[in-house]
Amino acid sequence: MISPYVRDLIYILAAVLFIFDLKWMSHPRTAVRGNYAGVLGMVLAVAATVLSQSLDWGTMAIGVGIGAVIGAVAALRVQMTAMPEMVGLFNGFGGGASVLVAGAALIAAVAALKNGDVVGMQERVATVAAAIIG
Repeated sequence: MISPYVRDLIYILAAVLFIFDLKWMSHPRTAVRGNYAGVLGMVLAVAATVLSQSLDWGTMAIGVGIGAVIGAVAALRVQMTAMPEMVGLFNGFGGGASVLVAGAALIAAVAALKNGDVVGMQERVATVAAAIIG
């Protein structure tokens, strides 16, 4: 596991890379560089999250495997003319996942309050933002 300070530094670096990604994606000459910056930022953010948690790797492997099978089947079966619909469907799955995460955060916050624990401002803002924004 990595320390919270290292994790937060990696998150800041990932955020900077995402900003450059958006900037560079706005011009065809720098779009490829933007893609690489976005990929690197996402890899760093995911790695920092995974390395800062104590996770059940078996459960994670099952989830990744299920997602890989669904993605591979969709990629092989969907015609190129139906690609916009598939992208829309996957975006909908992402929105649904955001709702589930927000719901889990809300349930955890309510449970903490019932136990007399303090719910921090970060948890409050994250729960509300996830519920509203997705």
